[in-house]
Amino acid sequence: MDQLPQSWLVTLDRIKYHAQDALSTVAGCICQQQSKLKINGRTFHIVRVLGEGGFSFVYLAKDEASGREFALKKIFCPMGMEGVKQAMREVEAYRRFRHPNIIRILDTAVVQDGEGKIVYLFLPVYKRGNLQDEINRHMQAGTHYSERHILQLFKGTCEAVRAMHTYRTPVRGSTTLPAAVRQDDERHDAVLLHREDDPEGGYSYEDVDAAVSVPLVAKQQAQTDDVVFDGDQELLTGANGPAAGDIVPYAHRDLKPGNVMLADDGLTPILMDFGSCIKARISIENRSQALLQQDTAAEHSTMAYRAPELFDVKTGITLDEKVDIWSLGCVLFALAYLHSPFENTQTTEQGGSIALAVQSARYKHPASQYSDGFKALIDSMLKVDPKDRPDISQVLSETNRLLQAASAR
Repeated sequence: MDQLPQSWLVTLDRIKYHAQDALSTVAGCICQQQSKLKINGRTFHIVRVLGEGGFSFVYLAKDEASGREFALKKIFCPMGMEGVKQAMREVEAYRRFRHPNIIRILDTAVVQDGEGKIVYLFLPVYKRGNLQDEINRHMQAGTHYSERHILQLFKGTCEAVRAMHTYRTPVRGSTTLPAAVRQDDERHDAVLLHREDDPEGGYSYEDVDAAVSVPLVAKQQAQTDDVVFDGDQELLTGANGPAAGDIVPYAHRDLKPGNVMLADDGLTPILMDFGSCIKARISIENRSQALLQQDTAAEHSTMAYRAPELFDVKTGITLDEKVDIWSLGCVLFALAYLHSPFENTQTTEQGGSIALAVQSARYKHPASQYSDGFKALIDSMLKVDPKDRPDISQVLSETNRLLQAASAR
């Protein structure tokens, strides 16, 4: 029999993985007991599933020793070391961007699981859920956000994106945190993160109520077989690399309401899910590179929020961080009208193509109470040609102007 194509093998592994997790969940329900997970001597209760993706599940987990709850992301890596590398790139992205509006990774662990490996990511729990959950609640209640509230949520989301688009390569040996991050640590009412005095930049968390420090699950450098992941390994300076302090833009590439958590105050957005995050600027020199970027976007970027240049990647261009600006336009539209610009009756019920609608920027503003300036901000981001879109600083400047106007009304 001929060997199955790689894509088929990945699909079969994904089906097998989901079936195994589903079976474990059913078994746990029959026994009427919470599932338990042991990692490096610590025991966690798996309370329930919070979400799932292609090769990942997110659970609500409780540390048996401290009682602290976590969002535990479990990434199954069936395809050898390449899958582990991809998962660890997500870990590094969480550690790379330190900002009050970007989720903080608390810990990681890599464990062997049969023929593959599992990477666990420990993240904070946000009980209000994400912006898509908020949109769904408005849909059920028949209500809408006010313009001012939308702009407040959008501003924080843009500030997170600006931290990625204006990322500077670190200076070796520097452990000083930005003032905004230090302030964020001081006001956090559930978990305090502390820089560890080690080269891997590990973190510990502290039970604020009990004032008892809890050791890391996997404090040591993340190492699997012959691959070592050490801090900002993609940005090590050298003759052909960026110098310390240079701006190296990163793109999230999957900005959508479901990837923006909402803090307990109901106003602070927290950007998450960096599995799609890559260096933003990619030169496309041949058809092979173009197809690779198309396939990567199809796998990691949600269609209704994906920039048009990622559907049919052309040769001789440079993809850049403007892909996120398009997605931000879709997010702002969704917060206002409770659906993305390209998920409408024609595309979801009448057999229309979301891809064609995106590539032609075919959408309409429903009748609403939102200002002309608000609608113009959306339109400025939803330009087919990336060169016609504003950069993140321009988006933030206009958002601040509209927010001041909305607050004065």
